[in-house]
Amino acid sequence: MPNQTAPNASLRHQLLRSASALVIGLAALGGASHVFAAGKAGKAGNSEYQQQIAACKSGASTEDRATCLREAGAAQQAAARGTLTDPSPAQLKENALRRCEGLPQSDRIDCEKRVNGQGSSEGSVASGGILRETVTIVPAR
Repeated sequence: MPNQTAPNASLRHQLLRSASALVIGLAALGGASHVFAAGKAGKAGNSEYQQQIAACKSGASTEDRATCLREAGAAQQAAARGTLTDPSPAQLKENALRRCEGLPQSDRIDCEKRVNGQGSSEGSVASGGILRETVTIVPAR
């Protein structure tokens, strides 16, 4: 009887080794596909990153050099993770309206008017900001 269990144990051992090798192989293949996909995205993003770095070094950016380089690196990392997005105009407007929510009611109404395009605007992002203004006439008490 001891001779009969030895072949079964050997067969079980071979099956276990084969199953382990299969699992390891599939895991490696799955990891390789992520690396391959990241490599494709990384090449496209690397070109943009190089352009941003060149702008930082030439002084074409509106930020100081250290901040510009840090932001370019952060954008490249976010792009590699797939978390760098370009929000739609609707998302931008929704975000602006959310910022109005923390204001007192009287100020919130004016804030929402400015977000919706009422009032006047001057300046630009490149010049440091956009000043939006609404005028509310309050009757004397």
